[in-house]
Amino acid sequence: MCDEKIPLSGEADYRFLSLVMSLATAAWSQLGKVPNPATQKIEKDVEQARISIEFLRMLQEKTEGNLSVKEQELLDNAVSDLELNFADEVRKAEAKSEAPDIIVPPGVAKGPEIIKP
Repeated sequence: MCDEKIPLSGEADYRFLSLVMSLATAAWSQLGKVPNPATQKIEKDVEQARISIEFLRMLQEKTEGNLSVKEQELLDNAVSDLELNFADEVRKAEAKSEAPDIIVPPGVAKGPEIIKP
């Protein structure tokens, strides 16, 4: 093993920003807001998006007080924007699942009855 330390100044900043952007891009794609970079198709997976957002929240917690203003703003904005969009997608899914299968207007009978001879 080499005991030589690797300088982390500007390169570390770039790698951190790349990590945040990578997780955020994955979450946007998983929310179905942007096409999947690999397939160029909209693919929604809200549960995976939740996990990606949790990773970003974990980064917020673990790096608290240790980021530059630019890094903190990027991370905070990514998390808050994703959380709002995640909540919107969950709300849409819940509203869709609560809707009745068949809507019967008021005053209309249940439907035709089968008369057996």
